Amino acid sequence: MKILIIGAGPVGCYLAHLLKQKDKTLGVTIIEEHSSSGQPLHCTGLVSDSLFSRTFFSLPRAAVINYIDGAQFHLNGDSFQIKKKRVAIVLDRRMFDYLLSQNIDVVYNNRFLGLEKSKNKYIVLTEKGDLSADLIIGADGANSSVRKIIDDEQDIKYYFGAQARIKTRAVKQHIAQVFMKKPYFSWLVPESEEIIRVGLIGQNPHSELLKFIKELKIEGQILEKFGGIMPLGSCLSQKDNIALVGDAACQIKPLTHGGIYYGMSCAEILSDCIINRRLNLYERNWRQKFGEDIAVGLKIKRLYEELDDESLVKVFRLLKNNRSILEKFADFDRHSDIILRLFRLKGVQGILEKLLFKFI
Repeated sequence: MKILIIGAGPVGCYLAHLLKQKDKTLGVTIIEEHSSSGQPLHCTGLVSDSLFSRTFFSLPRAAVINYIDGAQFHLNGDSFQIKKKRVAIVLDRRMFDYLLSQNIDVVYNNRFLGLEKSKNKYIVLTEKGDLSADLIIGADGANSSVRKIIDDEQDIKYYFGAQARIKTRAVKQHIAQVFMKKPYFSWLVPESEEIIRVGLIGQNPHSELLKFIKELKIEGQILEKFGGIMPLGSCLSQKDNIALVGDAACQIKPLTHGGIYYGMSCAEILSDCIINRRLNLYERNWRQKFGEDIAVGLKIKRLYEELDDESLVKVFRLLKNNRSILEKFADFDRHSDIILRLFRLKGVQGILEKLLFKFI
């Protein structure tokens, strides 16, 4: 069987390694429009340390450059902190993607142009000529071209973000900072003692980012600035012998916009379906694992975006007063459990029910 993966990001490369590991007779090729993996940079690079213990293929720990031991949340001059030892790690995403792309067949500088069905195979049109494949995997990110082919009724909302790497002194080297501000949020993540990553989601993220840096009174050299698109919602992830994985399939955490853990976990599910010749089970299987988390996250995100100032303060105080619950039960990768726990707290349910009734 010939398998063609579109996109050499971490999810596409991880899938290729899994398929190669599980069945060496498969012919797996990746085409990537850029000159190398990890380019251009879009991601904050903050993932849970458990990513390395939960995955089946040995991930490159050489790309880990810092550990995060908690987070400090801010709103209108008020703040609170939750502590959780090594709750997350900071990746050098360029190195991470590059190391994952080794020892697999990747064709760079080759843009996907479209595909045609020919009997039981697909003819894939690329800038470097036509390719033949039995199975097509779209791992081509937020603006997936493969997604547009298999699903023309997508229920997706696109979010735009920007981030800067700044050379300055990190005051709290192992604590991430989260700034709540409707309708989105901003962050500061320490990369090392001398470099921080500052970013936000916004309507005009690049100009808003510069304004945010000034508001924080951060002094230092901006080493680089980059942006990204995040698709949140739902789309068809499998049709015939075509499947989507990662950002292309909207396998993204709605509250934090992170996609590496969901994407890699769904790559594992997809690889099993391919090996077992049961591709038709892929959508059902991955939604059984992550569907509830995504659905709950989307509802809470919609609520957050619609909050008025008074309600946002109430939610912030709710979280602040129950930070011990957050420290004990919050999972960096799975959010629905902690949300449901907060709903059950005395005095909390009434506040949230009123908000949910009003906005949902």
